Amino acid sequence: MTEPAALIHAAEIHSMTALLLKFFNDGVSQRMQAAGQPLSALQFGVLQMLQFEALTVSTISQRMGMDPSSIVRLIDSLERKGLAARGSDPADRRRNPIQLTEAGRALLAAVPPIAPGDPAVQALTALGDERTRQLRDLLIKLLLRVPEGRAILAAAPRPPDYIADAEDEALVRG
Repeated sequence: MTEPAALIHAAEIHSMTALLLKFFNDGVSQRMQAAGQPLSALQFGVLQMLQFEALTVSTISQRMGMDPSSIVRLIDSLERKGLAARGSDPADRRRNPIQLTEAGRALLAAVPPIAPGDPAVQALTALGDERTRQLRDLLIKLLLRVPEGRAILAAAPRPPDYIADAEDEALVRG
């Protein structure tokens, strides 16, 4: 693909993925509102990341591709709501891993990130299983080729039906 074509396609993909993300985020926001916890999609995303392990601001900012100062404000807000808490690392006083509180865990258990009625889920259902799987696999391949995506995908389990080719595996392993 020539460079100008890649730029045109990138602009189109940017617009389409932004719109899809809006549909996914609207569903989460509506469910959070119904649960009495008006959180932004970013706040919800951070809570989801913390459900598996305590993370530092630096790690969260890397995984989300955001400035650490923005993440600090996000964490401050989650702390005020009682959903996350800063801890301490006895081996390194400068390191303050953030972890979910019991209220944060309960909220994640009560509010699904995706629901069958979400417009994006309905659109994927209309595509069918095979085309949806192809789209997912192409997105994985795309993410493997950007620095932050490689780090995130390296830490995440692969879907059970995703078969990576040798090039994908080399990208994950660095």
